[in-house]
Amino acid sequence: MKHHQPYLSAEALGIEDWEREELIGLWPKLMADTIEVDMHQAASDCGTICCIGGHMALSHGISVLGARRYVQNNEPLSELFFPDRTINFQHSGWRAKAPQAGQAILNFLTTGKPDWDGVMSKA
Repeated sequence: MKHHQPYLSAEALGIEDWEREELIGLWPKLMADTIEVDMHQAASDCGTICCIGGHMALSHGISVLGARRYVQNNEPLSELFFPDRTINFQHSGWRAKAPQAGQAILNFLTTGKPDWDGVMSKA
């Protein structure tokens, strides 16, 4: 297992090593706005499911159908995948642009919490 500083370990985050590595690879791409993100759609035009989790799953080789199941059944990452832990789209995090999603991932990797409220208050 690689341990990148200043990120928390996979164990401290309560996730698998591969999930941590996917998040470490994903957040800079989102911050640079080089990939599509659509937190509001269940399946966006880029083919991902709930965007962050979909990008992670598809990058890891999980099928689109498997990605949907992965996102919907992932309790350790549900706070990151679902800004208000629901699918009612009331929280402003559902309208996040790629850089805001990247910041939420970086927050999660360094503190264990995505802090969607803080991310979106700066939007």
